[in-house]
Amino acid sequence: MNISKHLLVTGLALAMLSAPAWAAQDSITAQLQPQSIGLGDSAQLLVTVEGAQPGEPSVPDVDGLEIVPVGQQSSMQMINGAITSNVTRIYQVTPERAGNFTIPAISVPGAGRTQPIELRVEDGSGGQAQTQRAPSQSRAQLPPPTMNGNSSAPVDGKNQPTFLRVVLPKQNLTVSELVPVQIKAYFRAGVSASLNGLPMLSSDAFALNKLDDQPEQTRESVNGVPYTVITWRSSLSAVKAGDYALNLDLPVMVRVQQERALRRARSGNDPFGDFFGGNSPFDDPFFDNFFGQSTEKPMTLHTNGDVVKIKALPTQGRPPGFSGAVGTFDVTSEAASTQGATGDPLQLKFSVTGSGNFSRVSSNGLPASAPWKNYDPSAQFTPADSSGLTGTKTFEQSIVPLQAGAQEIPAINFSYYDPEKETYVTKSTAPISVQIAQNSAAPAPAATPVVATSAPRATTKPAADGLAPDEVVSPGVTANLQP
Repeated sequence: MNISKHLLVTGLALAMLSAPAWAAQDSITAQLQPQSIGLGDSAQLLVTVEGAQPGEPSVPDVDGLEIVPVGQQSSMQMINGAITSNVTRIYQVTPERAGNFTIPAISVPGAGRTQPIELRVEDGSGGQAQTQRAPSQSRAQLPPPTMNGNSSAPVDGKNQPTFLRVVLPKQNLTVSELVPVQIKAYFRAGVSASLNGLPMLSSDAFALNKLDDQPEQTRESVNGVPYTVITWRSSLSAVKAGDYALNLDLPVMVRVQQERALRRARSGNDPFGDFFGGNSPFDDPFFDNFFGQSTEKPMTLHTNGDVVKIKALPTQGRPPGFSGAVGTFDVTSEAASTQGATGDPLQLKFSVTGSGNFSRVSSNGLPASAPWKNYDPSAQFTPADSSGLTGTKTFEQSIVPLQAGAQEIPAINFSYYDPEKETYVTKSTAPISVQIAQNSAAPAPAATPVVATSAPRATTKPAADGLAPDEVVSPGVTANLQP
């Protein structure tokens, strides 16, 4: 007899699709890890905004400190229909000299301000060791992702009804490098589950881009056993140098759909026993009072991720205009017109195309010079894939020619770090030849000033009450009037 006839159909309800209301008022917190370092080391500033629509924090400049954004982490929780969104922006803080520094309060409109944070930089390397990160709150509150009493879930899914995997293209990364990532939740036949949230990182060494609320659902076979697989595709970046395990948590609600299958499990005629290697998940005491009602069990699936080696960006050979872009890019520029007149603006477009962390791709465009006056460019990113790993970032800038004749729009330089070649690369656009005519519009002549004269006023004697009598004053006469 075909055993598959006795299996239950796996069903997954995406509980996150219903979101009645946002939960809490916006708030902002900041944390510096560690607060004592040596000169030549870097600290990590974490700014977390929680609420309905987390805004962009305003991080003030600090003399002697370089504060550079390197990524962000975002998560969303839904409890009893109330949704809370958390966005943690990660900054790398690098001192330029030894001493004591204060990072002033960081603010977000509508979310308040943080407290100032102190940083001590000693003259030398090897500051205070980083404190061990506390376990994820959601992971601490929920039981491990097993149904048979084990304390952890192996990533290969052997004898496990549910488990979580993370798939990276490589295990060696560079700080700020962005790579594609797949997060896959596996649910065995006969298990029904609801997602109570999105996958969340449990390590602050990485940053995960936004995940889709409607992931892909497919079927896969693991060790010859069929699973329903929920897959999120996104991109992940490394935040700080070192060796770190890549782990994620996924809160789920697990249940079994049919009493008939449970009775077979209790009577020994258990089709699930073969699939679970003789250890039926229904041996869990959790299922003792399952009959006669539908009972659910909250769980947190988590990965036992491999260690990822993260290298720091080298300081030697770093170009002056390097903005933190890591990947492979090409640059082009074009002018809206190759003819113009002095004083009339021309539109210049500068484009960066390729693969990498486009959030760190920036440009000031054409710098000001004697022949040209420039304005700050505007930027727009057009992704070529759903993860935002590839695409084109375009900068549009207004430039004004100041000199007539044959002119040249100079080349624009862009620098990035290539993690495959492990070197900095600077690329330049081709100069653009333009013909500039002298603007013939002359300024309007100054108007001849109008001089008004008036007849001398006669002196009058005050009245008895001390007030001067009323008198008629003749209007002034203009001898010559030119428009």
